Amino acid sequence: MRKVKWLLLVLMILGNLSNYKVLAVDYENVPTAEIAINGKAVNGINPIKIDGTYYLPFIDLAKALGYNSIKFEKDTKTYEVTDGSTVIRTTMGGHRAKKGNEYVNIKPPRWINNTAYISLHAGGALFNSYIYFKKENGSIQVQKPAQQYMVHTGDTLWNISRIHHTSVYELKRINNLTSNLIKDGQKLKLPSGEKAKEMEPIKEQEPIKKENTNSLTTIRQDILAEAKKYLGAGYKFGATLQEAPKLFDCSSYTQLVFKNNGITLPRVSRDQASLGTRVTDLKAGDLMFFTIKDMYSDGRVGHVGIYMGDGSMIHASSSKGVTITENVLQNPYWSKNYLFTKRVIQ
Repeated sequence: MRKVKWLLLVLMILGNLSNYKVLAVDYENVPTAEIAINGKAVNGINPIKIDGTYYLPFIDLAKALGYNSIKFEKDTKTYEVTDGSTVIRTTMGGHRAKKGNEYVNIKPPRWINNTAYISLHAGGALFNSYIYFKKENGSIQVQKPAQQYMVHTGDTLWNISRIHHTSVYELKRINNLTSNLIKDGQKLKLPSGEKAKEMEPIKEQEPIKKENTNSLTTIRQDILAEAKKYLGAGYKFGATLQEAPKLFDCSSYTQLVFKNNGITLPRVSRDQASLGTRVTDLKAGDLMFFTIKDMYSDGRVGHVGIYMGDGSMIHASSSKGVTITENVLQNPYWSKNYLFTKRVIQ
Protein backbone atom coordinates (compact mmCIF):
# COMPACT_ATOMS: atom_id res chain seq x y z
CA MET A 1 0.00 0.00 0.00
CA ARG A 2 1.14 3.51 -0.81
CA LYS A 3 2.68 5.51 2.00
CA VAL A 4 2.13 9.26 2.04
CA LYS A 5 4.09 11.71 4.19
CA TRP A 6 2.32 14.75 5.52
CA LEU A 7 3.24 17.49 7.95
CA LEU A 8 0.82 17.32 10.84
CA LEU A 9 0.17 20.28 13.11
CA VAL A 10 -0.49 18.78 16.52
CA LEU A 11 -2.13 20.93 19.17
CA MET A 12 -1.29 19.81 22.71
CA ILE A 13 -4.32 19.21 24.90
CA LEU A 14 -5.71 20.73 28.09
CA GLY A 15 -3.48 23.23 29.75
CA ASN A 16 -0.97 23.35 26.92
CA LEU A 17 -3.14 24.63 24.10
CA SER A 18 -0.63 27.30 23.12
CA ASN A 19 2.15 24.81 22.38
CA TYR A 20 2.28 23.50 18.83
CA LYS A 21 4.40 20.65 17.60
CA VAL A 22 5.00 19.76 13.95
CA LEU A 23 5.32 16.06 13.29
CA ALA A 24 6.10 14.19 10.09
CA VAL A 25 3.58 11.38 9.83
CA ASP A 26 3.94 8.29 7.67
CA TYR A 27 0.56 6.67 7.21
CA GLU A 28 -0.61 3.71 5.22
CA ASN A 29 -3.93 3.64 3.39
CA VAL A 30 -6.12 0.67 4.32
CA PRO A 31 -9.06 -0.67 2.28
CA THR A 32 -12.54 0.37 3.36
CA ALA A 33 -13.61 -1.82 6.27
CA GLU A 34 -16.97 -2.95 7.53
CA ILE A 35 -17.69 -1.73 11.05
CA ALA A 36 -19.73 -4.15 13.14
CA ILE A 37 -21.18 -3.52 16.60
CA ASN A 38 -21.61 -6.71 18.62
CA GLY A 39 -21.30 -8.68 15.40
CA LYS A 40 -23.87 -6.67 13.42
CA ALA A 41 -22.60 -4.65 10.45
CA VAL A 42 -23.69 -1.00 10.70
CA ASN A 43 -21.50 0.93 8.27
CA GLY A 44 -18.31 1.13 6.29
CA ILE A 45 -15.26 3.06 7.48
CA ASN A 46 -11.85 3.98 6.04
CA PRO A 47 -9.00 3.19 8.46
CA ILE A 48 -5.34 4.15 8.11
CA LYS A 49 -2.25 2.68 9.76
CA ILE A 50 0.45 4.69 11.51
CA ASP A 51 3.48 2.77 12.80
CA GLY A 52 1.46 -0.44 12.60
CA THR A 53 -1.44 0.97 14.62
CA TYR A 54 -4.91 1.22 13.11
CA TYR A 55 -6.62 4.61 13.25
CA LEU A 56 -10.25 5.41 12.38
CA PRO A 57 -11.86 8.68 11.24
CA PHE A 58 -13.08 10.11 14.54
CA ILE A 59 -16.36 11.57 13.25
CA ASP A 60 -17.32 8.41 11.34
CA LEU A 61 -16.68 6.31 14.43
CA ALA A 62 -18.60 8.70 16.69
CA LYS A 63 -21.65 8.64 14.42
CA ALA A 64 -21.56 4.85 14.09
CA LEU A 65 -21.73 4.66 17.91
CA GLY A 66 -24.62 7.14 18.23
CA TYR A 67 -22.67 10.30 19.08
CA ASN A 68 -24.53 12.42 16.55
CA SER A 69 -24.24 15.83 18.20
CA ILE A 70 -20.82 17.08 17.05
CA LYS A 71 -19.09 20.42 17.59
CA PHE A 72 -15.66 21.40 16.29
CA GLU A 73 -13.47 24.18 17.67
CA LYS A 74 -11.32 25.09 14.68
CA ASP A 75 -8.74 27.18 16.55
CA THR A 76 -7.83 24.39 18.96
CA LYS A 77 -8.67 21.40 16.75
CA THR A 78 -10.99 20.13 19.50
CA TYR A 79 -14.06 17.97 18.98
CA GLU A 80 -16.98 17.79 21.39
CA VAL A 81 -19.49 14.99 20.81
CA THR A 82 -22.40 13.55 22.75
CA ASP A 83 -24.92 10.74 22.53
CA GLY A 84 -27.21 12.53 24.97
CA SER A 85 -25.67 10.85 28.02
CA THR A 86 -22.09 12.10 28.18
CA VAL A 87 -20.07 14.88 26.55
CA ILE A 88 -16.69 13.78 25.18
CA ARG A 89 -13.98 16.32 24.35
CA THR A 90 -10.75 15.44 22.58
CA THR A 91 -8.06 17.62 21.02
CA MET A 92 -5.77 16.61 18.18
CA GLY A 93 -2.40 15.57 19.59
CA GLY A 94 -3.67 15.44 23.17
CA HIS A 95 -2.74 12.56 25.49
CA ARG A 96 -5.80 13.17 27.67
CA ALA A 97 -9.44 13.55 26.72
CA LYS A 98 -12.43 14.41 28.84
CA LYS A 99 -15.45 12.12 29.21
CA GLY A 100 -18.08 13.88 31.27
CA ASN A 101 -16.24 15.14 34.34
CA GLU A 102 -13.48 12.51 34.08
CA TYR A 103 -10.15 12.54 32.26
CA VAL A 104 -9.10 9.60 30.11
CA ASN A 105 -5.55 8.76 28.96
CA ILE A 106 -5.41 7.97 25.24
CA LYS A 107 -2.99 7.61 22.34
CA PRO A 108 -3.08 11.13 20.80
CA PRO A 109 -5.58 11.60 17.95
CA ARG A 110 -4.03 12.65 14.61
CA TRP A 111 -5.02 15.40 12.17
CA ILE A 112 -4.36 14.28 8.59
CA ASN A 113 -5.81 15.73 5.39
CA ASN A 114 -8.18 17.91 7.46
CA THR A 115 -9.55 14.77 9.10
CA ALA A 116 -9.34 13.66 12.73
CA TYR A 117 -8.18 10.08 13.30
CA ILE A 118 -8.22 8.11 16.53
CA SER A 119 -6.62 4.77 17.37
CA LEU A 120 -8.88 1.77 17.94
CA HIS A 121 -8.09 1.52 21.64
CA ALA A 122 -8.35 5.27 22.23
CA GLY A 123 -11.76 5.19 20.59
CA GLY A 124 -12.72 2.32 22.84
CA ALA A 125 -11.65 4.22 25.96
CA LEU A 126 -13.70 7.26 24.98
CA PHE A 127 -16.82 5.48 23.76
CA ASN A 128 -17.06 2.76 26.43
CA SER A 129 -16.32 0.08 23.84
CA TYR A 130 -13.64 -2.45 22.97
CA ILE A 131 -12.60 -1.95 19.33
CA TYR A 132 -10.32 -4.24 17.36
CA PHE A 133 -9.36 -5.20 13.80
CA LYS A 134 -10.50 -8.65 12.68
CA LYS A 135 -7.87 -9.98 10.30
CA GLU A 136 -10.04 -12.81 8.97
CA ASN A 137 -12.33 -10.44 7.06
CA GLY A 138 -10.64 -7.05 7.42
CA SER A 139 -13.46 -5.60 9.53
CA ILE A 140 -13.55 -3.28 12.53
CA GLN A 141 -15.30 -5.01 15.42
CA VAL A 142 -16.87 -3.06 18.27
CA GLN A 143 -17.80 -4.71 21.57
CA LYS A 144 -20.33 -2.42 23.26
CA PRO A 145 -20.53 -2.08 26.15
CA ALA A 146 -16.88 -2.81 26.76
CA GLN A 147 -15.91 -5.97 28.61
CA GLN A 148 -12.20 -5.27 28.20
CA TYR A 149 -9.96 -2.22 28.47
CA MET A 150 -6.57 -1.59 26.86
CA VAL A 151 -4.16 0.21 29.22
CA HIS A 152 -2.76 3.53 27.95
CA THR A 153 0.39 5.36 29.04
CA GLY A 154 -0.35 7.24 32.26
CA ASP A 155 -3.08 4.86 33.42
CA THR A 156 -3.24 3.51 36.94
CA LEU A 157 -5.62 0.96 38.37
CA TRP A 158 -7.13 3.79 40.39
CA ASN A 159 -8.01 5.99 37.40
CA ILE A 160 -9.27 2.98 35.38
CA SER A 161 -11.48 1.97 38.30
CA ARG A 162 -12.75 5.55 38.60
CA ILE A 163 -13.79 5.97 34.96
CA HIS A 164 -15.51 2.59 35.02
CA HIS A 165 -17.14 3.19 38.42
CA THR A 166 -15.71 0.13 40.05
CA SER A 167 -12.87 -0.49 42.55
CA VAL A 168 -9.16 -1.29 42.38
CA TYR A 169 -9.89 -4.40 44.41
CA GLU A 170 -12.43 -5.63 41.82
CA LEU A 171 -10.08 -4.94 38.89
CA LYS A 172 -7.27 -6.85 40.58
CA ARG A 173 -9.58 -9.71 41.53
CA ILE A 174 -11.01 -10.42 38.08
CA ASN A 175 -7.60 -9.97 36.39
CA ASN A 176 -5.69 -12.08 38.94
CA LEU A 177 -3.31 -9.17 39.61
CA THR A 178 -1.02 -9.42 42.62
CA SER A 179 0.30 -5.85 42.37
CA ASN A 180 -0.86 -2.42 41.19
CA LEU A 181 1.65 -2.34 38.33
CA ILE A 182 0.19 -2.17 34.81
CA LYS A 183 1.74 -1.26 31.47
CA ASP A 184 0.82 0.35 28.16
CA GLY A 185 -0.95 -2.14 25.87
CA GLN A 186 -1.99 -4.49 28.68
CA LYS A 187 -5.50 -5.87 28.29
CA LEU A 188 -7.70 -5.85 31.38
CA LYS A 189 -11.07 -7.47 31.94
CA LEU A 190 -13.75 -5.08 33.19
CA PRO A 191 -16.23 -6.01 35.92
CA SER A 192 -19.76 -6.81 34.87
CA GLY A 193 -21.98 -3.79 34.35
CA GLU A 194 -24.26 -5.26 37.00
CA LYS A 195 -21.66 -4.26 39.59
CA ALA A 196 -20.95 -0.76 38.26
CA LYS A 197 -23.26 1.99 39.46
CA GLU A 198 -22.77 5.72 39.24
CA MET A 199 -24.44 7.35 42.20
CA GLU A 200 -22.61 10.69 42.14
CA PRO A 201 -21.67 11.76 38.60
CA ILE A 202 -20.83 15.26 39.83
CA LYS A 203 -21.44 17.38 42.90
CA GLU A 204 -25.01 18.05 43.91
CA GLN A 205 -26.64 21.42 44.48
CA GLU A 206 -25.37 22.89 41.21
CA PRO A 207 -27.16 26.27 40.77
CA ILE A 208 -30.37 26.13 38.74
CA LYS A 209 -31.18 29.00 36.37
CA LYS A 210 -34.86 29.71 36.85
CA GLU A 211 -36.87 32.52 35.30
CA ASN A 212 -40.33 31.15 36.06
CA THR A 213 -41.96 32.98 38.99
CA ASN A 214 -45.16 30.92 39.10
CA SER A 215 -45.98 28.75 42.10
CA LEU A 216 -44.26 25.39 42.32
CA THR A 217 -47.59 23.63 41.82
CA THR A 218 -48.26 25.60 38.63
CA ILE A 219 -44.75 24.97 37.31
CA ARG A 220 -45.15 21.23 37.86
CA GLN A 221 -48.49 21.21 36.03
CA ASP A 222 -47.06 23.26 33.17
CA ILE A 223 -44.03 20.96 32.88
CA LEU A 224 -46.27 17.92 32.44
CA ALA A 225 -48.54 19.72 29.97
CA GLU A 226 -45.49 20.74 27.90
CA ALA A 227 -44.02 17.24 28.07
CA LYS A 228 -47.22 15.66 26.72
CA LYS A 229 -47.18 17.92 23.65
CA TYR A 230 -44.39 15.83 22.15
CA LEU A 231 -45.83 12.34 22.67
CA GLY A 232 -45.02 10.25 19.60
CA ALA A 233 -41.95 12.26 18.56
CA GLY A 234 -39.04 10.15 17.30
CA TYR A 235 -35.74 9.31 18.97
CA LYS A 236 -32.18 9.95 17.80
CA PHE A 237 -28.98 9.55 19.83
CA GLY A 238 -27.33 12.95 20.21
CA ALA A 239 -30.32 14.79 18.72
CA THR A 240 -29.91 18.56 18.63
CA LEU A 241 -32.50 21.13 19.68
CA GLN A 242 -32.67 22.14 16.02
CA GLU A 243 -34.12 18.68 15.28
CA ALA A 244 -36.89 19.14 17.85
CA PRO A 245 -39.80 18.60 17.99
CA LYS A 246 -39.49 15.81 15.41
CA LEU A 247 -36.50 14.11 17.03
CA PHE A 248 -35.18 13.98 20.60
CA ASP A 249 -32.81 12.03 22.77
CA CYS A 250 -33.70 11.69 26.43
CA SER A 251 -31.86 14.78 27.63
CA SER A 252 -32.62 17.11 24.71
CA TYR A 253 -36.28 16.30 25.45
CA THR A 254 -36.09 17.22 29.15
CA GLN A 255 -33.96 20.25 28.29
CA LEU A 256 -36.58 21.62 25.87
CA VAL A 257 -39.54 20.88 28.15
CA PHE A 258 -37.94 22.71 31.07
CA LYS A 259 -36.57 25.50 28.85
CA ASN A 260 -40.08 26.27 27.65
CA ASN A 261 -41.04 26.69 31.29
CA GLY A 262 -38.20 29.06 32.21
CA ILE A 263 -35.83 26.50 33.74
CA THR A 264 -32.38 25.95 32.21
CA LEU A 265 -30.97 22.42 32.19
CA PRO A 266 -27.58 21.33 30.80
CA ARG A 267 -27.54 19.41 27.53
CA VAL A 268 -26.75 15.84 28.65
CA SER A 269 -28.26 13.54 31.26
CA ARG A 270 -25.10 13.19 33.38
CA ASP A 271 -24.89 16.97 33.72
CA GLN A 272 -28.60 17.28 34.44
CA ALA A 273 -28.01 14.82 37.28
CA SER A 274 -25.80 17.42 38.96
CA LEU A 275 -28.73 19.77 39.55
CA GLY A 276 -31.20 19.99 42.38
CA THR A 277 -31.61 17.76 45.41
CA ARG A 278 -31.85 14.00 45.59
CA VAL A 279 -35.29 12.88 46.77
CA THR A 280 -37.11 9.65 47.58
CA ASP A 281 -40.60 11.19 47.95
CA LEU A 282 -41.13 11.73 44.23
CA LYS A 283 -43.34 14.55 42.92
CA ALA A 284 -44.51 15.51 39.46
CA GLY A 285 -41.74 17.24 37.52
CA ASP A 286 -38.86 15.51 39.29
CA LEU A 287 -36.09 14.13 37.07
CA MET A 288 -35.52 10.37 37.23
CA PHE A 289 -32.08 9.01 36.28
CA PHE A 290 -31.12 5.54 35.06
CA THR A 291 -28.11 3.65 33.82
CA ILE A 292 -28.33 1.59 30.61
CA LYS A 293 -26.48 -1.65 31.28
CA ASP A 294 -26.66 -2.90 27.70
CA MET A 295 -24.94 0.26 26.46
CA TYR A 296 -22.60 1.42 29.24
CA SER A 297 -20.50 -1.01 31.24
CA ASP A 298 -19.38 1.82 33.54
CA GLY A 299 -22.82 2.19 35.16
CA ARG A 300 -22.99 5.86 34.22
CA VAL A 301 -26.13 7.97 34.18
CA GLY A 302 -27.43 7.12 30.72
CA HIS A 303 -31.10 8.11 30.72
CA VAL A 304 -33.39 10.75 32.18
CA GLY A 305 -37.15 11.06 32.32
CA ILE A 306 -39.79 13.23 34.01
CA TYR A 307 -41.83 11.78 36.86
CA MET A 308 -45.56 12.37 36.38
CA GLY A 309 -46.74 12.08 39.97
CA ASP A 310 -48.77 8.89 39.58
CA GLY A 311 -45.97 6.33 39.39
CA SER A 312 -45.45 6.96 35.67
CA MET A 313 -42.59 8.58 33.76
CA ILE A 314 -42.72 10.52 30.49
CA HIS A 315 -39.49 10.34 28.52
CA ALA A 316 -37.81 10.00 25.14
CA SER A 317 -37.15 6.28 24.80
CA SER A 318 -34.67 4.92 22.24
CA SER A 319 -37.16 2.21 21.26
CA LYS A 320 -40.45 4.13 21.35
CA GLY A 321 -39.64 7.83 21.08
CA VAL A 322 -41.47 10.16 23.45
CA THR A 323 -43.72 7.90 25.48
CA ILE A 324 -45.19 7.29 28.93
CA THR A 325 -44.02 4.32 30.99
CA GLU A 326 -46.55 3.45 33.68
CA ASN A 327 -45.49 2.21 37.12
CA VAL A 328 -41.89 2.87 36.12
CA LEU A 329 -40.28 1.64 39.34
CA GLN A 330 -42.14 -1.67 39.02
CA ASN A 331 -41.22 -2.00 35.34
CA PRO A 332 -38.84 -4.99 34.92
CA TYR A 333 -36.41 -3.04 32.73
CA TRP A 334 -36.41 0.42 34.28
CA SER A 335 -36.50 -0.72 37.89
CA LYS A 336 -33.22 -2.66 37.53
CA ASN A 337 -31.54 0.35 35.87
CA TYR A 338 -32.85 3.01 38.27
CA LEU A 339 -30.22 5.17 40.00
CA PHE A 340 -31.87 8.15 41.73
CA THR A 341 -34.28 11.07 41.36
CA LYS A 342 -33.42 14.80 41.57
CA ARG A 343 -35.76 17.71 42.30
CA VAL A 344 -35.04 20.85 40.29
CA ILE A 345 -38.43 22.53 40.79
CA GLN A 346 -37.98 24.06 44.23
